[in-house]
Amino acid sequence: MAFIIAYLTVMFLFSVVTGLIGKVFGFDSNISISGVKFDLGSHKWEPMSVFVVYSFGTFFTAGLGLFFYYVFSQFKSKINLANLVMLWGSVIAISIVAAQGLLPCLEPDEQKACYTNLTVVFAWFSFPLFALYILCFLFFVILVFFSIYTSKPFLSFSYSFSKVSKIDRKRKYYFETVIIPYVISCILIQQFMHYTYPNENFRILNLIYMVCIGISLSISFVVININDMRSEEVLRYKNLQTVSPVLFILFILMLIFFTTTNKGFYLPF
Repeated sequence: MAFIIAYLTVMFLFSVVTGLIGKVFGFDSNISISGVKFDLGSHKWEPMSVFVVYSFGTFFTAGLGLFFYYVFSQFKSKINLANLVMLWGSVIAISIVAAQGLLPCLEPDEQKACYTNLTVVFAWFSFPLFALYILCFLFFVILVFFSIYTSKPFLSFSYSFSKVSKIDRKRKYYFETVIIPYVISCILIQQFMHYTYPNENFRILNLIYMVCIGISLSISFVVININDMRSEEVLRYKNLQTVSPVLFILFILMLIFFTTTNKGFYLPF
C-alpha cells in the first residue's frame, strides 16, 4: 500500500507541475495522472516554452525524490509508516527521472508512448541519436549510484537486528519486505490503470517506469552486502506488516479521486 500511495503521488505531482508550468506560458491544460493535454488557443509553441514546460517536470521529480529522502532521514526514528511512503517516494521519483533519460532512445523517430517530457525537448532541438545514448548512459549511472545505497534505509525498518545482521538474512528480509510488495503493487497498479486509464501508450509508459524501479531494487539487492548494519541503526518498526488506518483511508481517497478524474480536469485560473 505504501508503494502504491507513493507511486500515484509522484505521478500525479509530475503531471500537475507540468500543467502549471504550461499555464505560465499561457497554455490551458487538461490534467490527469496519465499526463497533460495542452490547449493551444492563440499561443504557439516556441523552443523556450517547449524546453521549460517539458523538462521542468523531470527536474521537479528529481527534487521531489531528494525531498522525500530528506523527510525520511529527518523523521525515520519516529515509528510511523508514513516514513515508508517517503522512502518509496524517493526510490520511485529517482527511478522515473532515470526512465526519462531512457525514453528518447526507445522510439527515436516516432511520436508514440515515449514521446513525452524530455523526449519532446530532444525532438524539438534535433538531438542526434548518439547524444541520446550518451544521455541515457549518464541517467543510468545516476540510477546505479543511487540504488547502491537504497537497501540500507529499507533494512533499517527491521524490528530486530538479527533479521539484518548477516548477508543471507539481509537478502531474505529485503526480498520479503521490498521486492515482493513491489511486484504485487506493480500488478495492482497496472490493473487499476488498465480499467481506469485504458490508453495503451500510458500503460506502456507506466511499465517502463516500473521496470526502472525494478532495476533500481535489483541493483540494491545484488550489492546489499556493502551496506553494513549496526544494532543502533535498526529502527525496529514492529508494525511494518500491519495496515495503518490513516494510510488505508488515504489510499481509498486517492483511488476514488483518480478514478473520478480519469478524463482529467482543468486548472481553475
